[in-house]
Amino acid sequence: MPQPSTNWSAVVGNRLIFEHQQLHSEAQQADAEIIIDRLNNDQRTAYDAITSLVFENKGTIFFLNGGTGTGKTFLYNAIALKCRSLGHIVITVASSRIASLLLVGGHTAHSTFSIPLDVLENSICGFSKQSLQAELFRETKLIIWDEVPMQHRHCVEAVDRTLRDTCDSEKPYGGITVVLGGDFRQILPVITKGVREQIVNALLRYSFLWKDTHVLSLNLNMRLNHANLGNANFAKFLMEIGTNPQEIVKLLSTIHKCQDLKDLISVVYPQLDVAMTSTATFLTERTILSARNDDVSAINTAALNIFPDNIHTYLAADKMSEDDEIDHPPGLPAFKVELKVGCPIMLLRNIAPKDGLCNGTRLIVSRCNTRIIEAQILTGEKCGNLVFIPRISLTPSSSEMPFRMTRRQFPVRLAYALTINKSQGQSVNFVGVDLRTPVFSHGQLYVALSRCTSFDRISVLLPNDEPDYTTNIVYPELLL
Repeated sequence: MPQPSTNWSAVVGNRLIFEHQQLHSEAQQADAEIIIDRLNNDQRTAYDAITSLVFENKGTIFFLNGGTGTGKTFLYNAIALKCRSLGHIVITVASSRIASLLLVGGHTAHSTFSIPLDVLENSICGFSKQSLQAELFRETKLIIWDEVPMQHRHCVEAVDRTLRDTCDSEKPYGGITVVLGGDFRQILPVITKGVREQIVNALLRYSFLWKDTHVLSLNLNMRLNHANLGNANFAKFLMEIGTNPQEIVKLLSTIHKCQDLKDLISVVYPQLDVAMTSTATFLTERTILSARNDDVSAINTAALNIFPDNIHTYLAADKMSEDDEIDHPPGLPAFKVELKVGCPIMLLRNIAPKDGLCNGTRLIVSRCNTRIIEAQILTGEKCGNLVFIPRISLTPSSSEMPFRMTRRQFPVRLAYALTINKSQGQSVNFVGVDLRTPVFSHGQLYVALSRCTSFDRISVLLPNDEPDYTTNIVYPELLL
């Protein structure tokens, strides 16, 4: 191939810094004061505390503690906008791709810091002191990292260890002010076959960095109308679910109880057997949640059979280095994927994050071809865009499988129902929760019930022998 005649690196400079300079231009065109005036009292207190130390180059660590709907993302973007309008570089990341899409200029923490997939106690990030990334971090004034409680503390420590070396400073994170955020009532890091002690020990709260961390709290749920008594009771009930370690809890009578799976599907997706009902808006507003993948697959299959249209079946091509047999390797799409035009699907891999195609994106199928699926994005700022999803080759991590294999398949699964873990960070108007198999980890029930904002929009399916009670798991030793 012909070589470029101009050294574009010399013209543009560090491309990563150049991208952030574009964000500076956008921030200067916006009116930061209008955004800041919309902050409530808790948000304004946190805003003042963080920005004052950013401007003084104090290099402080903050943890922004706030439950669902308290406006953490709005505050992150307000802080970033103000700092960028003054010409400072602000790096915004999140532990999940879906959460990162809500941050202006947001990326995942793993891609930004090159955190190893199999992170260990002494791991460092995968970039050198002479790299473009290192040059960017030496110019960085503030790092904002959302959804940290769902990240293993070794990831946060690896970033700290690397930035100290990169910036030639023994201060935490090399002297860069860092805002970590999240809610310890929500779902924790997944530790394969881990016991309670291992899961709790994986949290940021048990890191050596926690002693240097200043905690700021947001308490007002902005999604609820607190003048409404029903909404106030709902907020109180959620707080009880998220903090009370009592193992068996009684669900309030105002929450609708379904008789069976067919009833649950019909309540959440009314008239699903009528083709014209399943519009993009209809699917965006509702979902069914369950704790286990097997139950989610069963619910999706049942919903797909109710929905009218022809089934399109896509079989995968597997290649293994050994002759072991396994039905559904973890982290991979199913070997057999069945879809219908008009059904909702969810992406299982990051294909084109800048175009809104990332792990967790929900879409509606508009056409099923042999080698491509055409779909419309249902969520995020790219909502409404038509996209094409190809088959890709997927390989599970070495820790998930006892052998090496590759599966070539469309990286999607049906999304009438989601696992509770996958729903974290997403909000809907109507939610159904399948509790026939009880939750099995901290925060799952809290996350499931907090996906919408009202009692009368939640439907649950309980075991026949326990019509009003369900299991809840809370680890009180890690709550703030």
